[in-house]
Amino acid sequence: MEGMAYRGQADVTLPIYYHPAQIKIYFESKAKRKVIAKGRRFGLTKGFANLAIEYLLEGKGPGLWVDTINSNIDRYVERYFMPTLKYLPRSVWKWRQQKKELTIGNSKLDLRSADRPENIEGFGYRFIILNEAGIILRNEYLWHNTIQPMMLDYNPDVYIGGTPKGKGLFHRLATMAREKENWEFFHFTSFDNPFLSREELEELVSEIPQSIQRQEIYAEFLDDSSSVFRNIRASIGAEPRQVEAGRTYYAGLDLARLQDYTWLIILDDRGIMVYSDRFNEIDWSLQKVRIAEAVKKYRAWLLMDSTGVGDPIYEDMRNMGLNVQGYKLTNETKKQLIQALMMSFETGRIKIFNDPVLIDELEIFEYEITGSGSIRYSAPEGYHDDGVIALALANWACRNISAMQPFIWRP
Repeated sequence: MEGMAYRGQADVTLPIYYHPAQIKIYFESKAKRKVIAKGRRFGLTKGFANLAIEYLLEGKGPGLWVDTINSNIDRYVERYFMPTLKYLPRSVWKWRQQKKELTIGNSKLDLRSADRPENIEGFGYRFIILNEAGIILRNEYLWHNTIQPMMLDYNPDVYIGGTPKGKGLFHRLATMAREKENWEFFHFTSFDNPFLSREELEELVSEIPQSIQRQEIYAEFLDDSSSVFRNIRASIGAEPRQVEAGRTYYAGLDLARLQDYTWLIILDDRGIMVYSDRFNEIDWSLQKVRIAEAVKKYRAWLLMDSTGVGDPIYEDMRNMGLNVQGYKLTNETKKQLIQALMMSFETGRIKIFNDPVLIDELEIFEYEITGSGSIRYSAPEGYHDDGVIALALANWACRNISAMQPFIWRP
């Protein structure tokens, strides 16, 4: 479907294009409620933007677009709306960034963050778009208390789309859409976007773990996919242990930055966690003594983050007689570190303490597939990942000791 003609103050052909899978969703289906599970970079957000512009040009507003956070909304308007809107006479449309309101002619589109769904209530709309549904519908209040009552006023067209994130409300709506009258379910993978290079997609698939492939590329609803690590609860069972004769020990150290915590975790050669120490707001000189005492007690090989502030601390650890190796964290080396820990959890080769803080960090740790197709691992904004990194470093040392610079314990 190529271009859209605008007849107004001047005849303009807008650069609005849809690929075949998008056409099936937006134009061939007659259902009023559409649920779309799709792989990354399928083009759903761009398609939603084009569709919203068409609705507004045809006077079918007001409309509502609900997304994750306001910064994403600003990026979407800049990247997906503005390149099309600039072809229209400037007097025809207006974007009010502060209010997150787009007006075209006499029709309005409200773009809202899902973080406070109660702020969206009280209005009626002729079309509703729920973008990144796998994320925003984790808060079921948004659907049950905010969106559903809105659907009583104008019987709006409703589009619910995104990449699956486990089997929550988004999955239940997808299941319902397969059976309920006037609803329709669509499933597309990343490979269904003909504008993407198949070679690039296949390269991405080859670089990411299978569970992430299934969810992010092939848009499958998985039972245990809300976080990076699987089998976390099944891996609980370790307890603090004293040094055992004949065992080799491996320590991972993540150093505090700003509001973060310094965290030291020690595993034995079976991958069983034997020691954990977490602290912050302690003078570096005291931290170094505390770390050195624990590492020397277990005669452990120490692998530590030596990025930035960690570099001089690494040198101090060496000067204190520890068998220490630095690990520079870049996006690529962090990916290797995290994927090795993922494998240890999936194969049952690690046992951890029943530590609520560590378990919480592991369960909320997440990944992002960037616009360039690379994968990035991190804690959600505003949360810590010190325990995850310390555990990953200890696991890496335990599983890859032959790849580390060889050294002999120096008492």
